[in-house]
Amino acid sequence: MAALRLIFIVLIFAPFQVFAQIISIAQARAMLPGNVVTVRGVVTNGDELGKIRFLQDGTAGIAAFPGTGSAPGFDTTVKTGDSIQVTGPTVSYNGLLEISPITNWQVISSGNPLPAPKPVMLGQISNALEGQLVSIPCVTFEDTGNFTTSGVYNISDSDGSQSIVYLGSGHPLLGSAIPSPPVSLTAIVSEFNDFQLLPRSAGDFQSAPCFYFSKKPEPADLQTTGFKVLWQTNLLSSTKLRYGTTPNPSNELILPVQSMSHSYQLTNLEPGTIYWVQIEATHNGSIILSETVPFATRSLSSGQIKLYFNHPIDVPTANGLLPDGQSVGEVLGETIARIDAAQQTLDVALYNNNRSDITNALKAAHARGVRVRYIAAAATANTALNPAPPFPVVYGNDESLMHDKIMIIDADLTDKCWVMSGSLNWTSGNINNDFNNTLFIQDQSLARAYELEFEEMWGSDAAQPNLANGRFGSQKTDNTPHHFIIGDIPLESWFSPSDPVTSRITSAIRTADSEALFAMFTYTHNDMSAALLQVRDEGAEVRGMIENIFDPGEEFSYLEAQGVNVKYHALDGELHHKYAVMDADAPGSVPVVVTGSHNWSYTAETANDENTLIIYDADIALLYKAEFEKRWMENTVSTEAPVFHQVKVFPNPVSDVLNIQVEANPGDDVQVKNILGSTVLQTVAADSEILRLNVGSLSPGFYFAVIETRYGIATVSFQKI
Repeated sequence: MAALRLIFIVLIFAPFQVFAQIISIAQARAMLPGNVVTVRGVVTNGDELGKIRFLQDGTAGIAAFPGTGSAPGFDTTVKTGDSIQVTGPTVSYNGLLEISPITNWQVISSGNPLPAPKPVMLGQISNALEGQLVSIPCVTFEDTGNFTTSGVYNISDSDGSQSIVYLGSGHPLLGSAIPSPPVSLTAIVSEFNDFQLLPRSAGDFQSAPCFYFSKKPEPADLQTTGFKVLWQTNLLSSTKLRYGTTPNPSNELILPVQSMSHSYQLTNLEPGTIYWVQIEATHNGSIILSETVPFATRSLSSGQIKLYFNHPIDVPTANGLLPDGQSVGEVLGETIARIDAAQQTLDVALYNNNRSDITNALKAAHARGVRVRYIAAAATANTALNPAPPFPVVYGNDESLMHDKIMIIDADLTDKCWVMSGSLNWTSGNINNDFNNTLFIQDQSLARAYELEFEEMWGSDAAQPNLANGRFGSQKTDNTPHHFIIGDIPLESWFSPSDPVTSRITSAIRTADSEALFAMFTYTHNDMSAALLQVRDEGAEVRGMIENIFDPGEEFSYLEAQGVNVKYHALDGELHHKYAVMDADAPGSVPVVVTGSHNWSYTAETANDENTLIIYDADIALLYKAEFEKRWMENTVSTEAPVFHQVKVFPNPVSDVLNIQVEANPGDDVQVKNILGSTVLQTVAADSEILRLNVGSLSPGFYFAVIETRYGIATVSFQKI
């Protein structure tokens, strides 16, 4: 019988300064002041606000102030657009949460795009927005003349709400004119015993009427030859609607009818094609422009969705339905068959690959004239790509993870194009042992959307990459269509971190009327927990399984404490899924499946390159439920998290021999892995309570000792000097 697998992470801190475990800014804000945190984010201001810097990571914002005891150089080095990592204790300074002193910091990259300001009204400003860029329409300053002195200036908005703008000593706006007509104000939300807004330059005052889009353009009624565009303005307006097949649409329609709630049906479009749409709205001579948004028409493809699990499902639950495969051989065979059938183009973005059989199929496709492009994660071994294959490979996202698992085949061939998505990496362990799902979708609209995402990372639409133009992680933009009809099945496609994926996942969870099930490899994001608890409290049954229950910030303990029926997956083979299924067999409800590469974590939301599908189909939902029920029945261990006996490591840092005190049996496996997960040393435990590892031959750096004991797998970090 397989031994119970446990994962225990002991964080060992060296006596000199090193970075601690990176957490999201939202997690840092949730901790009590005085805790030492390490966060990453993009800086939204420079020295125009003095020494302080504000940073955001997609979950929240926070201030970092180089007070007494800080590492030197922070305020003179860190600039707007820098991606930085900061360590230090949090402190509440007159209500503003800051990291101060800054005990360690580094600039990871520069010139990054800033987070989009969040559109709000003054009355909506709260602690949840502290440290973040916001945009407030129709702001009026009570004072006139110039900004003559540092201090506060009173403002109000069209709702009648009031707040203050603060300019510090030496601010570049001092001496300039106070805006007299209303402006659209961009500022950072700060606090000094009450909320205050911090503009950075004159560019944060945009002359704009009290006129704005209350709802951005979105699609509806998708057809092969057109779709409906919906949008709203806060005042009566007429419209110029521009559309075209490039991000700079040139076709223009004049819609003179005055309205606040608008819709227009575009017709005579091409099937399976992406169109960009922009709205120009006019009210009493004032003009505003929407963002240019991509939409996709329905394709003429078959719409076939082939679903594979690499382990059996619970057949009775499926009520007569069967997936296209439920074994290792079937999913592997389909993957290679799809590659073998490629005629023109084949694009792969995949986290890790050690499978020579799949790579050989790619090489064969390249040899017969198929254009093959490949994006791999910079952080993984990808041994099947070494030596370098004959097709070009880009290793991406060296700041976090290129975690996609996607393949796009023949995107320009209506009846030959396929998209692969799901949770499966091309590694022997992930294919043979772990639990995964893979989808193959025959649809040109989706294929072209996935190709857009791929080429944003590739940097071009050509056979060779343009590394200077390629964008990964937080540098990407929300530039793909999100809504599709595949055959007759509504489907949404989202990519991280550019798209608001977490909010889409939680919206899908909140559709549950009778049941919400989830199977998750890593789960640290509390927004999903809030959604699950909400539907549970409204009467839905909630059950879930989690693999990694000892991750920093794990949600397993919280869900269990709230009475959710959640299990630790303790069987051999990792539960590598990232899916949720709602109302699979609930009459009168809309069944929904969420799946893809996106773990429910802050890193997946804010830093990794990830792909997510949301599928509204009863049959697919029932098959995912059948997969869940099979894993649930197999996983009969207690939901209680395992209790670990104490593990000690010394000396740390270490130069020659590392001692690990752990309850191990003679012959227990002991491995040392580097930060990329590659095994660099391997031995077995001797008949002793102290494991002695000779690490003298290792290069200086950080490593993990992995010991498979009678209690499970203990993972202990150490530093080699």
